[in-house]
Amino acid sequence: MLSNISMNRVAVSSGSRFISAIRLFSSTPITYKPKNPQNDAKRKLRREQAVKQRNKQAPESHPLYLTVPQAMRYLRAAEVGQPAKKTTVSILMTVLPERGSKPLAGSVYFPKPIKESHAMVFSLQEEVVAKAKELGATYAGGLELIEQIKNGEVKLDILTHAFATPDIVKDLRVIARQIGPKGLMPAAKKGTVSEDVEALMKESVGAFPFKQKEQHLSIPVGRCDFSDEEILKNLKAASEAIYGCQPPGTRKPNLIGQTCLSSTLGPSVVINFKL
Repeated sequence: MLSNISMNRVAVSSGSRFISAIRLFSSTPITYKPKNPQNDAKRKLRREQAVKQRNKQAPESHPLYLTVPQAMRYLRAAEVGQPAKKTTVSILMTVLPERGSKPLAGSVYFPKPIKESHAMVFSLQEEVVAKAKELGATYAGGLELIEQIKNGEVKLDILTHAFATPDIVKDLRVIARQIGPKGLMPAAKKGTVSEDVEALMKESVGAFPFKQKEQHLSIPVGRCDFSDEEILKNLKAASEAIYGCQPPGTRKPNLIGQTCLSSTLGPSVVINFKL
């Protein structure tokens, strides 16, 4: 038999649980304090200003800043055991656009191409053929080169580009079946026929197109088997191309902020991109 005191305690305890349950399932409406649009706009403005101020700071003040040669030591160490030709060294930069500005876009001509390319040049002009060979064309020639291709004496599988001057285009029809399926048939519509073959080779063989996506811009600038000097030259070419592609007449150009250098498996290091 439970004493009266024990029974009272049980009753009180049961009653407390019952009251708690009632409170849990209360039908009293919950009121939310409405957001103030002005406060939200102010907070957003403060965040944007903080990001802009942070990206205006000198890269040397960042705790992860390194010079390019120092950064490459770490990136090469991170890629040990990997085939050097499969490691890509890239830059990733923050670009803060101004109101009404257009995304940065253009192309970079790298002094040291990232991908191996093999070009073939057709021309009846001896000076053009000589210049093409000087620029590193794998094959360059006129009617004799056409004859060699016709006889199967030229390795077409290694070629990545083909250019021609207008004076020889009609003579290429006899080898259209050999070079056409491999995408090596020069054509004015494709921009691979011109009197200035030197410009075509520089723009197409060593060039890399870039375009800003939202607030970022990423470009590969080399591989881990490149020397520090080659990486620096490619970085300088990329810097000149990006800073030089601001639309003319822009009062407030896009802010090019923090730039990081990284490799396929390596860390991301802050560098000074304005070379």
